[in-house]
Amino acid sequence: MCSILIMFLNFLTPVLIVFSFSKLNSSDLSIKIKNIENSFGFIHIALYDDSKNFPKQIGKKLGIKKKANDFLKDGGVILKNLNSGTYAVAVYHDENSNGRFDRLLGLPIEKYGFSNDAPVFFGPPKFSDASFKLIKNVNYTLLIKLR
Repeated sequence: MCSILIMFLNFLTPVLIVFSFSKLNSSDLSIKIKNIENSFGFIHIALYDDSKNFPKQIGKKLGIKKKANDFLKDGGVILKNLNSGTYAVAVYHDENSNGRFDRLLGLPIEKYGFSNDAPVFFGPPKFSDASFKLIKNVNYTLLIKLR
């Protein structure tokens, strides 16, 4: 019995050290959104850490889908324990709950926004315009304006 306990502790110690270390070197990102006009549908948030995939559906680091009504009640979302690095955020309000960013004749008909209020000219912004740096152990708040 004692040897089983020692084996378990030998296994558990490195796991706890890695878990504790990763928490010490991480940051939380709070995301708040302005200009949500109603409580219908869902708010979709995508976090990217790669310029090649921004803002594609495939390749996002993290995706969140939250009822617009809940988002308005909570005042936003918090992404916890992110590693330091360069990130960008893309958001849209899926008012009709179809899970797609709807367009008509190529133009968006649902509200959307990007970190840094990155400008949009005939397509999505560049990753470099929407990106920001997270530094370890520093918590951040992003305010994204829907347009």
